[in-house]
Amino acid sequence: MDKILSKSKYLAGLQCLKYLWQLVNEPDSIPPFDDATQFRFKQGHEVGKLAKSLFPDGIEIGYCKDIKTELEKARRLTYPRENHFGRKPLFEVPFTYKNSFAIADILEPGGKDWWNIIEVKAASSIKDINMHDAAFQRYCYDGAGLEIDKFFLMYLNRDFEKDGTIDPSNFFIKEDVTKQTEKLMGAIEEKIETMLDAIRAKNCPEIEISENCYKPYTCPLKDSCWRNLPDNSVFELYRGKRLAFSFYKKGITRISDIHDTAVLNPIQSIQHKTIKENNLFVDSKSLDAFLRKLRYPLYFLDFETFSMAIPLFDGVRPYQNIPFQFSCHIIESPGSKTKNLYFLADNDGKDPRPVFLSNLKEALGYNKTNSTPDPSGSILVYYESFEKTILKELSRAFPEHRYWIGQAVGRIIDLYEPFGKFYYYNSEQKGSASLKTVLPALTGISYDDMEIKNGSQASLMYLKMAFLKEGSTQDCAEAEKIKKDLVDYCGLDTEGMIFILKELYNLVDGE
Repeated sequence: MDKILSKSKYLAGLQCLKYLWQLVNEPDSIPPFDDATQFRFKQGHEVGKLAKSLFPDGIEIGYCKDIKTELEKARRLTYPRENHFGRKPLFEVPFTYKNSFAIADILEPGGKDWWNIIEVKAASSIKDINMHDAAFQRYCYDGAGLEIDKFFLMYLNRDFEKDGTIDPSNFFIKEDVTKQTEKLMGAIEEKIETMLDAIRAKNCPEIEISENCYKPYTCPLKDSCWRNLPDNSVFELYRGKRLAFSFYKKGITRISDIHDTAVLNPIQSIQHKTIKENNLFVDSKSLDAFLRKLRYPLYFLDFETFSMAIPLFDGVRPYQNIPFQFSCHIIESPGSKTKNLYFLADNDGKDPRPVFLSNLKEALGYNKTNSTPDPSGSILVYYESFEKTILKELSRAFPEHRYWIGQAVGRIIDLYEPFGKFYYYNSEQKGSASLKTVLPALTGISYDDMEIKNGSQASLMYLKMAFLKEGSTQDCAEAEKIKKDLVDYCGLDTEGMIFILKELYNLVDGE
């Protein structure tokens, strides 16, 4: 099978011949998929099952240890003269032609003896790589002798909202991409030959790093291929990937080695100056103006969310973020003791949003009598578009909370601003303004020793906890461990903002 390119290997070869060579000849050198990627695959499988339900009389070809058995079954069910069962929709249908091998998600019969191919995607939009995927399948199936009329991509309707049992006819969008695939098919054989030549080579091809390292997806080999880049490399230029590659092709790998600074934008010029002078950059005037916007009491707020391709709860769209946890550190006045309030939804499988909202309302001071003025004080978040989007979606879903949510949104101040706008820059940030890079660069505190290190991991751990079976001592112990890790992680996000704010005050006035 090494001389036959599957669809996944073909797509890998389009991205990078080095990746393809190692995938075929040294598969153990490819890093294993992380938990987030495996979860995405699982979501894709569930979406595929839902799509198949549109064809209740469909026949699953099934997987066998012997590929020849699968191919023979596919041929028997698709060729009219050999099919004695009547033409029915077919699922997971394998075919091979010359050096290509493809498995279509769904073959839909049409007319007397022609078929439509339907490829299902667990995404809410179509990307260029999906067209190459479709063209390769069409090439393989046409070559194998099937009469293919249309090629459809079936993907998620981003405007769909769950209301009871999901109707797959409304959940999916089915788009005809036949013409797009036909335009790409002419070059496929040549590309396959190029890939086969690369695979047959004794040694792995030397491939320069390029934008292909992260397009259409981040290559699993990127870390190893990029490991020899120096500290403060040109690829750390803020929003400057294309510019970085132009420098790299000229042999310039360090920001400090850039002499033509006229091509740098103002933020990139700050990076260049900071590294050349081995110093921090501090715009005290802008920092002071930012800090003067803050009003006590200060609320440091962070949400954790999960999202699913197929919504679990009514009123939810595909991949809509569902909040299940928050941390809120509160400082009532300068010098006062910090208080921490937090919420983590139970692992009961229920929609966590109603109880999330009631706890958040109380944490932000809105559970007082009608005669009490609305709470004041700044609500600090890091990268406000995330929390604001969540709050606005909650307001739409639960209109009885609309007033106080709107008032709270108006109190939000984004702690990302001083770093995203480069009022402060430290070369240890490596061109990033994210909380995970700013916190250690500014304070020396990091997430390295945490069990949960990022939001994606937090989402997966919550989902794991929420669906653990009850009654097992081992499962109960694991759930308690996950709860503690989640509380610790989200708590560091908000406590870390306090540490960052203290450092910003020190930078401005030393107090």
